[in-house]
Amino acid sequence: MIQEIKLILEKIKGVPGLAAQLADSADIIEDIGLDSLQMMEFMLEVESQLDLEIDFEKLDFSYLKSIEKFSEVLQQMKKTH
Repeated sequence: MIQEIKLILEKIKGVPGLAAQLADSADIIEDIGLDSLQMMEFMLEVESQLDLEIDFEKLDFSYLKSIEKFSEVLQQMKKTH
């Protein structure tokens, strides 16, 4: 799932090859620098491509501190639905 998230980030940012450069520990907000519109596009794309529904009530900004952490949270959400 980590690789899929990196590819989605690459698509949203429009930077070819970005996925290969991102560390699993990269902060989605600070390191990658998604603005608010890109963040919404990212979340919608994650839901679509990974076939899950993000529970925004339970989504904490700390989950975006690393791609790895975000992946773990998404996997938990996927199991509960």
